[in-house]
Amino acid sequence: MQRMLQFFLIVSLLFIPSIGLSDNYKRATDDKDNVKNKLFTKDKKIELDLKMGLVLNSSFVDTMLFNGGVSYFWSEEWGVLGEANLAVSSDKNERGCLETFYNDPSQQVGRECGDGADWDDEANWGPAYMGIRELKSIVAVSAVWNPVYGKQIILLSGVGHFDLFIAMGGGLAMSDYYAKSPILLDGTTSRGSVTRDENDNITDQPGTNDESLTGIEGRPAVEAQTNVTAHFSIGQRFHFAKRFALLAELKNYTLLGTPSGFDNFFSLMGGIGIRF
Repeated sequence: MQRMLQFFLIVSLLFIPSIGLSDNYKRATDDKDNVKNKLFTKDKKIELDLKMGLVLNSSFVDTMLFNGGVSYFWSEEWGVLGEANLAVSSDKNERGCLETFYNDPSQQVGRECGDGADWDDEANWGPAYMGIRELKSIVAVSAVWNPVYGKQIILLSGVGHFDLFIAMGGGLAMSDYYAKSPILLDGTTSRGSVTRDENDNITDQPGTNDESLTGIEGRPAVEAQTNVTAHFSIGQRFHFAKRFALLAELKNYTLLGTPSGFDNFFSLMGGIGIRF
């Protein structure tokens, strides 16, 4: 009997702390204040940011983007962003390969394009001018949604604060466009021709080797264009020093009404922001 009483006493002591507390118990993450001690708030704040990055999906041109933006947040979740981009473009060697297509009397094309002297003399060489767009500038206005705010342990010794954001909107893009052209500046076709006679003998008329009709000098006339642009991006802020944040962002600008219907430009950007 004494042992039974001791058993019930021990069991009672174990469960007494929970009696009357179950109705009041609530996990810290069950209310709307999901992150306790949120140090870097955005509500009613203005953020200025500077970023730079590289267009990732351009085949023939390297394009650097220099971006400046101003954001205003009317809540912790929502805000509006106005931004401007300056683009600086330079030709990749692949563009030179196409626009000379091994007709390279001045030997301007790199060896990665191939060496015409090593190829069959009957090959049909000739310049090819693809439709190529060089961005100049982009301006856009977007709604900004901040669905995630969190903390992370850094090197098991410090706490880092971050948030994830998504921006969607539109604007205008200014660019220089070189239209696809099979005709050279003198009115002749850019590619040669290959014919066969009844004895299956091949006659090759290669493309031009006139330096004034190939490469940069032979490009079709440039067209300055302005296109309506849709903008979408996803990124993260890494907060520090009360007002500052490091930014990493994957951006997409879709130019509408182009000869192909639309042109997409994906860029990876990084920079810094400050809130007031």
